Amino acid sequence: MVSESELALYAGSFMVLAGVAGAAIGPSRSDPVVKALNLDLASTGICLIFLAFNHMLALLTYIAVGAFATPILMRAILRVEAGERE
Repeated sequence: MVSESELALYAGSFMVLAGVAGAAIGPSRSDPVVKALNLDLASTGICLIFLAFNHMLALLTYIAVGAFATPILMRAILRVEAGERE
């Protein structure tokens, strides 16, 4: 039987691999919004990996990633919208 911490570790590892592969070689990788979403998937996977080891470390990582990823994602969306208008 798989414990909850092992399940979080396996799910996080899969999310990291899928997010990095999607950002590097996936479809629409030139689109900054899709690339940012793929990297956000990878960062959430890292948070799950940390959750398997320590809850406080996972919480701090989630807060830090959210604080840094949100402005980057918004900037990418605004650039794509500005490019479509021209």
